[in-house]
Amino acid sequence: MFRIALAALALTAGSAGAQDLSLYGGGELEFAFDEDGPDTGTNSYLSAYLELESRGFYAGIWGQVADDALADEVDLYLGYRTTLASRIGYDIGYIRYLYPNDVGDYGELTLGLEAPAGDKLSLSLDLAYDPENKLGNAYVGAAFAASDKLELSANYGIYEVAEAPSETEWDIGATWALTDELGVDLRYYDGSEYLGSYIGVSLAWDTTLLGG
Repeated sequence: MFRIALAALALTAGSAGAQDLSLYGGGELEFAFDEDGPDTGTNSYLSAYLELESRGFYAGIWGQVADDALADEVDLYLGYRTTLASRIGYDIGYIRYLYPNDVGDYGELTLGLEAPAGDKLSLSLDLAYDPENKLGNAYVGAAFAASDKLELSANYGIYEVAEAPSETEWDIGATWALTDELGVDLRYYDGSEYLGSYIGVSLAWDTTLLGG
C-alpha cells in the first residue's frame, strides 16, 4: 500500500512539475520525568520522520527508539490535507502502528480539523478509529500564539479500551521557537489511566529537505 502511495505521489509530481514535490524531515529528543509513576525516574525517547508530499497528498514513515525496547515503534502513514478558503484545514489519513519488540500492531483511520478563532488562537479536533479492534478516540486542542516565538497549548482526549470503560487524558504546555526549524516544548501530562501526572520536555527539529 505505501509503495503504491509513494509511486502515485511521484507520478502526480512528475505530471505537474518537480516543484510540486516536497520532502520533509525532522527529529525529536524527549525526556519524560516519572512517566511510570512517582519516583520511577526519567524515560527518554528519540524519534525521526520522513514525509513525501505532492498537491496535498502525502506518505511518510516515523520511528522511535526508547529506553524500554517494548516502546520502540515504527509508524507508516498516508493521507490528504488541505486548507479551505474559510481557513479551516482538514487532514484525512491512515496510520499503521508497528512495534518491533512487542505485540499489538494495529492501524487507524484518522480525521483532523483545525480552525482559527481570531488572530492568535486556533482550535483543533482529531478523530481516529481502529477498524480491526473497533476502538476509537477523540481529542480537542487549543493553541495560542503568545508571541512570535512562544505558543501556549492544551489538549484533552477520550480513548476507548478493549473490554473496559473509556479513559481520558490531557496535557498543557508551552513551545518556544529557538529558530524557524528548532523548538523546545515543556508540558504537563495527566490522565485517568496514568499512574501519576508527569512532566515532559522535548527538543524538536523540522525542515524541508526538497521542494517546499
